[in-house]
Amino acid sequence: MVDQLLALDPGRRGIARFFVAGGATAAARALMRSRRVLITTGFALGPGMPETDGPPGAATLGRALQRLGRDVAYVTDAVTVPPLTAALAALDGAGRAPIITFEPGADPEAAARRLLAAERPSHLLSIERPGRAQDGDYRSARGESIRAWNAPLDALFLAAPRGLVTIGIGDGGNEIGMGNVRHRVIRAGALGRAIASVVRVTHLVVAGTSNWGGAGVVAELGRLAGRDLLHTADEERRMVRACVDAGAVDGITRRPEPTVDGLPLDVHAGILELLRLAGRAEARRRPPQRTGGQPRRHGARPQRTGGHAR
Repeated sequence: MVDQLLALDPGRRGIARFFVAGGATAAARALMRSRRVLITTGFALGPGMPETDGPPGAATLGRALQRLGRDVAYVTDAVTVPPLTAALAALDGAGRAPIITFEPGADPEAAARRLLAAERPSHLLSIERPGRAQDGDYRSARGESIRAWNAPLDALFLAAPRGLVTIGIGDGGNEIGMGNVRHRVIRAGALGRAIASVVRVTHLVVAGTSNWGGAGVVAELGRLAGRDLLHTADEERRMVRACVDAGAVDGITRRPEPTVDGLPLDVHAGILELLRLAGRAEARRRPPQRTGGQPRRHGARPQRTGGHAR
């Protein structure tokens, strides 16, 4: 039932052609074996225009993992720090996971390798983050270049060492992880060929909006752990409004309004509650999975100041 909800496409984005059945379940099972998870998000459509899709989903995923005893840190670029910080502050009990600002310099892959070596994650997760196309550019769903406003955070996934589990969550075909289904995205014609990301991941989650994909993974984590880890409808509304107050815009309308991908908050709240019901129904059918022990703490990490490291 989680698949059926994530596959809903009220915005008529055409996700049916590249939807991945069982993606949320596979991602949740992988995360149940995690120790330390780096979460990246943020999709800027112009200067100072990060989307409302992504940061709320990242916050809810991070809180769920923290409640399961996992180490969590966020990695993003400067334009996304304000809405991500706002989403975390608006989410009750989200904790104080650090936000690391990725500054790639002239060699993004080398910077990515240094960050991964310092942070030593067991899992790397992206939700609504641009992934480069075949020509190396980053594009919006309209085919516009957005390279100037988004740091190449997909370098983390391209530089991931063997054994690092990677997860991508997206809704348009142009995000990190969509390299897994690129052959399906390009069937949309010239636009699909232009925007399709080549960046692959271990597990891909596709949903009507990326925030729904994050909630779907949380619902599956809750089912496996035998507890409700989803946030409430009120928390969803608070997070999206907080993101807008921090400078975020709707990814479709590009206006600073409390909507996500052109859909009002009541739609997102409704999907959230349906996912909660689906999780409960699945939990009655299947026994919970052991969550494992506490995460292994790693050695010294880069010093962080002002809430995030530079």
